[in-house]
Parts: sequence; structure tokens; C-alpha cells
Amino acid sequence: MPQVFCCKINQMTRSNNIAEKYELEQTPISINGKRLDLYRVKNIDPIINDLANKGEEDISHFPFWVKVWESSIVLASHLINMDIEKGKEILEIGAGMGVAGLFLGLSGHKVTITDYDDDALELLRMNVKHNQLDNVSVRKLDWNFPDLTGKFDIICGSELVYNKKHIKPIIKLFQDYLKTDGTIFMSHDVTRMTMINFIETVLGQFKIENVVKSLKGNEDIYKIVIHSLSLKG
Repeated sequence: MPQVFCCKINQMTRSNNIAEKYELEQTPISINGKRLDLYRVKNIDPIINDLANKGEEDISHFPFWVKVWESSIVLASHLINMDIEKGKEILEIGAGMGVAGLFLGLSGHKVTITDYDDDALELLRMNVKHNQLDNVSVRKLDWNFPDLTGKFDIICGSELVYNKKHIKPIIKLFQDYLKTDGTIFMSHDVTRMTMINFIETVLGQFKIENVVKSLKGNEDIYKIVIHSLSLKG
């Protein structure tokens, strides 16, 4: 059973602010035989209902980080199965719950997990600390004004492009922070139409390989696409 967690009574974490907004629970997540205990929002229904009551235009304000997306689980599994060489520098962008980055950290890799939402970052830091992932760092990243240092062997992310306005900033970020021989891994549900626009935009700049994987949920089977992108020489 998930453990309900109220940060207000735990002075060892930095999550007092997030606990004032959301009730959290501790949930075990296992991928490819590896397990993490992650704190997450216990019930997202009130968030969805509140946005619905405000009108459809406010759906864009949905805090996407409160959900563990199926594509993030598939991405984490895919990257773990690759048996990535130790010592590679890995960056996760738009991380939300940071499933891929956290499990890569659990596998012993040096990972920088980024997001723009302050609540997401607070929860990420909490989960890094709780799972003792000293090789994982958490940073705030604005795609329009990125301020990272260095370049990365692997850049990954799930459900990144749900609005066309994200396409150009993401492409620029890839160009600025991917090593010449590096690889980008992007995962998304096959129904995500904005990814078609993204792939059409980057065709001339990146070599692209695609693989479709399935994830069986409690009631549904999710089809997830993983795009692997590398810079053209």
C-alpha cells in the first residue's frame, strides 16, 4: 500500500511548500528489476476538476509533473536496457517526476535532471535525497534561456512537445548542449500529434531512428514511440 506522506511534519526535507499545496504519498516503482520509492501527488482528480471548472483554456496550466506518464516508464526501460557506458554525462529535460533520470541515476550514471516548475523541482530533490542518489543533480531549466554548463552524451525526455511553441527552443537546446557524437532520446504516446511537427522540423538537422513499444496498464495498452536523434555530420 502506498504510504501517505505529509511533509509539514518532516523537517528533514525541503518540501514544506509543496505539502501545503498537495497531499503526497510514497509509491514503489519498479522498472527492469530496479526499484525506487518515489513521493508523488496522491490524488490528481481535484486538480483536473478545478481546471475543468475554470474552462478549457486553463488546461494549459495543468501541472504535468504530477503524473507518472507511461512514456517516461518506457523511456527509462529502454535506456536501462541499452547498458550505457559508465561515465557518460546524461541530461533529462522537462523531467516532471524524473522517472528516466532517477532510474539512470540508480543504475550508477551521472545525471542532471531539469524542469522549469518549482514544485516539480522540489519533489525531484526530495526523491533524489530519499533514494540517496548522490550522482544525480537537479536544476531549473528555462528552454528559452538555458544556462547549463558543458555538453552531454545523452539528452532525454518524455512527452516534451505538447505545444508547437516548444519546438524551436528544444531544437536550439539540443544543438547547444548535445556532444557531437551524442544521442537524444524522446518518448511520447503515438497519439501526440505535435511530435509530427517536431520530426518534420528536425529532419534536415538530425538523423532519426524510431521504435514503437507497448506498455500494458491496468485497463489499456499504451503505444509509445521512442525517437533516437543524432547530429548529422
